[in-house]
Amino acid sequence: MSADAIETTEQDIEEHIEETAAEETAAEETIAEETADVDTRRARRARRRMLRAMPDAEPVMPDRVHQLVHDRRIRWATFNLSAAAAGHVALWSLTGDPMTVMHYMARAAVSVPEMTATGITGVCLVAGWKGARLVHLHRLPGVLGLLAPVGAAVGAACWGSGTVPAVGAGLEFLGSWGPLAAPILTAGPAAAACWWLLDRRAAGWFRPLRWVARIPLATIATAALIYTPGATR
Repeated sequence: MSADAIETTEQDIEEHIEETAAEETAAEETIAEETADVDTRRARRARRRMLRAMPDAEPVMPDRVHQLVHDRRIRWATFNLSAAAAGHVALWSLTGDPMTVMHYMARAAVSVPEMTATGITGVCLVAGWKGARLVHLHRLPGVLGLLAPVGAAVGAACWGSGTVPAVGAGLEFLGSWGPLAAPILTAGPAAAACWWLLDRRAAGWFRPLRWVARIPLATIATAALIYTPGATR
């Protein structure tokens, strides 16, 4: 074999060795990457299992504040008082008088018997209609089935409209407690109407909308509670 052939063979062997080494290096790098990826996935799974096994983290806020925020009574009071405040501020901005509701209460308290009788009349009207249908008077034959609920409602309303003397006598019987009961008797029918027409229908609404629907009822209720006879004179 000539010297040139021997030199060529050695070069081929060296190139083959270099290619084999390069292939082995690439294979080792691939294996290392795959192993690292598997280890990373395993580490992530292990970390998730560890976090699930850990107890809930303690709240950042102090215990007392955390208890107040999650107290149902505090949330109920905040919900209603904020609605009442919004109603009073709205009336103040419209009339320019911060005591607008109190003035209305003072005017209404003068005619408590009449207003209370009006509320009783409305309640009797609905009760007469509901009662007639409850006992199936609307199923009477012919025109009687149409007139019976109407007659029952009108009759009950007439009875309610005649309760003015009874309410006046009741307030006189209460003596000094009469003026204190006057705001409640005055605001009671209006509050009941707000609850019947608006608030109870908003029970399933989105919370901000429920808060808006609560404003009239909360405003009337707080006005009746904080009103003092003679304070606005």
